[in-house]
Amino acid sequence: MGYNIEMKKLRVVVVSSGLAPQFGGAAVSEASLCAFLSQHADVTVLCRGDAVDGEFVQGFGLNGVVRYQPAEIYEAWRNKAEWVHKILDAADVLHLNGHWRWENYFFARLCKRKGVPYVLHPRGMLLVGHRKTLLKYLFNLLIGKWIVRHASKVIALSQFETRHFDTYGLPARAVQIIPNGIPVNESKQIPIPAHIHLPEKYFLYYGRVEKRKNLVFLVQAFGEYVRAGGSAHLFIMGPVERGYDRTIRAAADAEDVTFRVHLLAPQYDDTRWELVRRSLAVVYPALEEPFGRVPFEAVAVGTVPIIPDRSGSAEYLKWHLPSAVYKHQDRHSLSAALLRAEKGSIGGTPEAREWVKNALDWKRISNAVLDLYREVGAGTA
Repeated sequence: MGYNIEMKKLRVVVVSSGLAPQFGGAAVSEASLCAFLSQHADVTVLCRGDAVDGEFVQGFGLNGVVRYQPAEIYEAWRNKAEWVHKILDAADVLHLNGHWRWENYFFARLCKRKGVPYVLHPRGMLLVGHRKTLLKYLFNLLIGKWIVRHASKVIALSQFETRHFDTYGLPARAVQIIPNGIPVNESKQIPIPAHIHLPEKYFLYYGRVEKRKNLVFLVQAFGEYVRAGGSAHLFIMGPVERGYDRTIRAAADAEDVTFRVHLLAPQYDDTRWELVRRSLAVVYPALEEPFGRVPFEAVAVGTVPIIPDRSGSAEYLKWHLPSAVYKHQDRHSLSAALLRAEKGSIGGTPEAREWVKNALDWKRISNAVLDLYREVGAGTA
């Protein structure tokens, strides 16, 4: 099947890894990209039925998200009468997000059968680590590497993320680096809800409260910061996974900083941005983070982020905020960065904000993705 997609509006099918607040930054990025792509292409969004939050998708103006059950995609491989065929037969390109979903294999196989190119956007998920590593190795052995190797292009969020691709045997020409978009909007100051009691000075982490986010290390470095004379508090805000709040409280107790470390429930409205704006800095110590929306969102609000040198965010922001970058897994280095932030000696935020506003504008990012679609589509003509 050939395509002449330069002369007509692109027909794009996007398979989302999850469209709900609990899926964190990936959900925001996927929903935002779909919304901007829809301005220039006919976009159909598919997502597992149990991974869609109606209010969340409506907030991005995504109407008509098609919910599927994984078994339906497998059945489509066996039965040409399944509804999935009608959607794929009309598509110029399929955009697969994430990796650890077994039905992605059948999406990919269907595309190969039909001659429809597909783009893989793993969003940090090609790394085999953190949890269920044996299952991930088996997944890749059986189907995962096939999905990756047969993609027309694989999108990396940063050069840093391409390290995660090494074991998949991808040629350099198969990889395209396109970061996420980050909106920069002027926001009005708002009062903090009465149930949130803020000290005068505090650092903030926000995101999922889980092992991969490296929060025990953060608490340990914060303990060193306190012993060095730091006077601020630390707030950790976000949805707790697998009881990880107990691990954090134990780490704070071991560092004797329990009175300075506070856990907050996630805030999904303007309260979150006000908490970010008022903080001394937003600290984001996540391990092997290919991009990480949080540091860029902090910059967009006008707040300093503190980030490890081994991260996608440092790859982009170190040129504007060198004093905000600490050495990976070095408590003393992170403690020193916290002290610099408390003293107001990091600087560079206005320049970094201007860079985010221009380089990570969603229109620019979505145009880069559309150009990629045209490139892989031309390859099938």
